[in-house]
Amino acid sequence: MLEVLAPIGSVQALKSAIYAGADAVYLGLDLFNARIKADNFTKDNIRQYVEYCHLFGVKVYVTFNTSIKNLEMKIFEEYVDIAAKAGVDAFIVTDLGTLDIFKKHDVPLHGSTQIGVHNLAGAKVLEDLGFSRVVLARESLIEDIVKIKQNTSLEIEYFVHGALCVCFSGGCLMSSMMSGDSGNRGRCNQPCRLKYSSTYDEEEKYLLSPKDQCLIDKIDELYRAGVDSLKIEGRLKQPHYVGNVVAEYRKAVDGVLIGKKNIIDYSALKRAYNRGNFTLGYNYEGSKSIIYDKINGNIGEEIGEIVYSGKGIVKIKSKYALNIGDGLKILKDGKEIGGFGVNNLQESNGVYAINVNKTFQVGSKVCLTSEKTQIDKFNDISPKLSIKFVLTAICEEKLTLKAICGDIEEVVVGDIVEGAKSQGATKISVAKQLLRLGDSDFISSIDDLEFVYDEKKPCFIPKSQLNNIRREVVEKLRLRLIDEFEKGRVKIDFGEQVTNFDNAKKAFIENDLFVEIDANEESLNAIKKLSRKVNVCLNFSHNLTKILEIILKDYLIKNNIEEIFLKMPRVARGEDFDIIEKSLEKTIDSIDGIIADNLYVVYLARKYNKKVVGGIGLNIFNNSYTKVLGLNGAVNSVELNKNELIENGIVYGYGKLPIMTLLHCPVQVNTKCDCGTCKYKDDFSYFDKRGEYKISRSKIRYCQFELYNQQIIDVRNKLSTLSTGFYLNLRGCREDKIVGVINDFMKKSGVSDDNSTCGHLFRGVK
Repeated sequence: MLEVLAPIGSVQALKSAIYAGADAVYLGLDLFNARIKADNFTKDNIRQYVEYCHLFGVKVYVTFNTSIKNLEMKIFEEYVDIAAKAGVDAFIVTDLGTLDIFKKHDVPLHGSTQIGVHNLAGAKVLEDLGFSRVVLARESLIEDIVKIKQNTSLEIEYFVHGALCVCFSGGCLMSSMMSGDSGNRGRCNQPCRLKYSSTYDEEEKYLLSPKDQCLIDKIDELYRAGVDSLKIEGRLKQPHYVGNVVAEYRKAVDGVLIGKKNIIDYSALKRAYNRGNFTLGYNYEGSKSIIYDKINGNIGEEIGEIVYSGKGIVKIKSKYALNIGDGLKILKDGKEIGGFGVNNLQESNGVYAINVNKTFQVGSKVCLTSEKTQIDKFNDISPKLSIKFVLTAICEEKLTLKAICGDIEEVVVGDIVEGAKSQGATKISVAKQLLRLGDSDFISSIDDLEFVYDEKKPCFIPKSQLNNIRREVVEKLRLRLIDEFEKGRVKIDFGEQVTNFDNAKKAFIENDLFVEIDANEESLNAIKKLSRKVNVCLNFSHNLTKILEIILKDYLIKNNIEEIFLKMPRVARGEDFDIIEKSLEKTIDSIDGIIADNLYVVYLARKYNKKVVGGIGLNIFNNSYTKVLGLNGAVNSVELNKNELIENGIVYGYGKLPIMTLLHCPVQVNTKCDCGTCKYKDDFSYFDKRGEYKISRSKIRYCQFELYNQQIIDVRNKLSTLSTGFYLNLRGCREDKIVGVINDFMKKSGVSDDNSTCGHLFRGVK
């Protein structure tokens, strides 16, 4: 089975997905889902629509894919309980601190893409926690998919079509820092779709806006690699988008499963919604093909060009038929210069004359971004199940009506059949009543009706009796179909399964200062000058062994260090993970613990029996999260305010704040270089009206880039109001700055730097 999984943000989108052939749908309730701006479903109607999907043999996965605050746990539990009782087929889960709530039910757990699992180590953590499926990060490589499939029992869901997030899955803080509208809470304002200039080029472009992804031609390879479910993005999209995209992927999957290549309507995909003429994404294309810097929205399908513009008329030469109600976008040199809806139309020899109030340059390209016939097809569509009727009407015996759908049948017995005094019932006369299925979910025809009667004894059947028996058998069949589907629903017996990881080093770290420094002589000299011990955090690097040797041999440095923690890269794909683990094996005895910004690091800490501190990459929102993963310490999510902090949590108190991790190469996007002619020399920046976003690169085998907030975090002005531990990011700071900042936090007073911010510590997010 290779599942086509459809995005649902409205009732009509749900009907479109079922009609087009989806195997499963994912949708959210009005709270706790990452598309809170969609129409969504409610705790009052979720059972109704789960039954509706099950009637058609379609599974329903409910998204609980946001981070949950401590104070929200009670209402969160209520929503989970309602969804479970509605008979949903799986929960899509982001916040691991909520696992105890989910495991009160027998519903399978799918690890959301927001968790950021992208390698075998991270997948094993989910498997150990009781998940049955992992929704992989969009950036996951084929080689990692193969490893996960071969070495775990997890189903693999992979994103194949729709909008890409430019930031690594689940790690974006940009919308949050700009406006308080957190993407981790379903309220992303999409600042990635805005224009930016760069150190390389002063011209403003859409430098952070990826193309939409389309992997319909790669399904066979993904299937062979081990993918079980093909996820289509688009819970904020219209019903015609859902219907058209699902229909094409249905054809493609059916072809793969029988070893036949079906013909795909690429025009339908483009016209449904197409940003940037599609990309094959991180597995198949380079960075220059992932970002589309000219336009940030739908460009549909190019259908022709303008051959005349003037006197209120535009003439378009096109080999495609245009219709009143279509929407057009005009491009010049790849950039949008306008657009209009087609309200009038005259055609002659493939040239369409349209009255408009604008003029456009001759030669400009014309794109069809909204096709009325495509939209109309799915606006009012309702899927129907075909049924057969067998009506048996023998005089002086009870009337019976059998309804058959597939291999399921139901029978209803009516009243005694009376003989006819004149014209007896015929197949045509009974069909007029039995086939009046109206707004029901069924359809039938006279060819699907069998009328059994005694020709020698014509019978009379009142219309009211036919109507009643039809309604009764159809409803009985409907309930039976739902029941049969739900009998086969996968249920998980979590039983006595322990949610929390057993960590041999359970105690929280006692020292209240974690100091992240560069692995260089200047930073180590600063540590010598401190008045008391701190926990030192070093980033993974190729010269790590050398630095650790210096620390361990220099008494003055070692004397001021409580414990040494290794901060791992947020992402470790393919060969990168192997390199990291080999290096870790050489240095493991010289460190005390590991800082985890991703689940794969938790796996490594457990494997080597080291303390593990959750970093800001885990986005820890509640007390339960630390217990589930057996963390020895945890940095609070930077999206929590002072009154929402977790128990014994550490506050990100100073330093540059990474708000995006980029796995495409922004240098290539700006300079058009490639890896063989790399033009990266040093840190560079993007700019908008708010200021400068610095970007730095780290590299193992693959490059990854961190984009930082314009303002650094600095809470020293507020230290008297805070009674927590602190995480200080002092990378890039000079010796005297390192000493000064640490001393301020030690004495619990200081003056914040100019142009700094306390982040969300005194405001929080929505």
